[in-house]
Amino acid sequence: MGRKKGSKNLSKKSKELVKKGLQEAKEGKLSPLEPNDLVEKNNTQISQERRDRLNATLREINKIIPDSVKYAKDIEERARLSFGYKCLDNLTGQGIPEGTYTTIWGSKGCAKTTIVLDLIAKAQKNGKQCIYINGERSYDPVWAKKRGVDVDSLIIVDVETIEQGLDTIIKLCRERVADLIVLDSIHGLAPHGELYEGKAEKEKSVEQDTMALRARKMTQFFEMATSFVANAKCAIILIGQSRMDLSGFIKLEHLTGGHALMHFSRLILRVRRGQKADAPVEKRPTGKITEKGKPEMESIPIGFDLVIHVDKSQIPNCTEGQEIHVPFLFEDGIHE
Repeated sequence: MGRKKGSKNLSKKSKELVKKGLQEAKEGKLSPLEPNDLVEKNNTQISQERRDRLNATLREINKIIPDSVKYAKDIEERARLSFGYKCLDNLTGQGIPEGTYTTIWGSKGCAKTTIVLDLIAKAQKNGKQCIYINGERSYDPVWAKKRGVDVDSLIIVDVETIEQGLDTIIKLCRERVADLIVLDSIHGLAPHGELYEGKAEKEKSVEQDTMALRARKMTQFFEMATSFVANAKCAIILIGQSRMDLSGFIKLEHLTGGHALMHFSRLILRVRRGQKADAPVEKRPTGKITEKGKPEMESIPIGFDLVIHVDKSQIPNCTEGQEIHVPFLFEDGIHE
């Protein structure tokens, strides 16, 4: 294969930068990195001449890729966004990390959206700009206000395909204009290729096979977006729906979306409803009188036992495999 266009010029430019860097080092000028006069590692001493060449090379890299070179000691721990609940913050090590991806998934009606709305409300109180990508069109302004969300500052983006939702995240992070972005949900949006085909965008039938399109799009998204997300220090929450595995003797719920989703998510939380016996109840009179002459009472469920399990954790102070049980009230949400 031939040399790519421009690579020869880039090589020439690189040599010139290195030559200039060596000259500056000889003249005693400060380099962008200032190591000690003698560095020891594994009983091997780095000579002054080799250190000068290193600094010249790093200077070249920083000019080609601005601000890319730094000491490991200058890398700060990612800041966290609090859930607003002590139980969830304790489980996750004080919230979700900025500049990376968190996936929250589960079956229907198990409080995924409520948890996210509470997190948005807490972030807004701390001056964060939040954006909600409304793929499922399930955003409820009444419930959002009840959760404490400032609807005057929350931005809602309605999208039709998963590509539109993912492109929106990339654009917002590239421009560094958001602190928290929620995509609701990964599985509630169809890939463009499932809806249309060809340049004329002819509508497809549900009979046509579109296997693994979503997984491929998610892989492409993570490859394109990760550097922008990190540089913007924006927390991305991806809400996922559970899928039922019918291939075995036991029906198991699992998260689909491809290996890239599992790999790039630094925190994955699975939420589900617990046993009915553990659900919060309220005693109410039935209107009948017992043999002892007292009003007969019955236990009415007013919520459910919310189970939150850490499926994956690559963040400090959050242990994979841990879970908590929290009462969830239909009218009031999480009750600590």
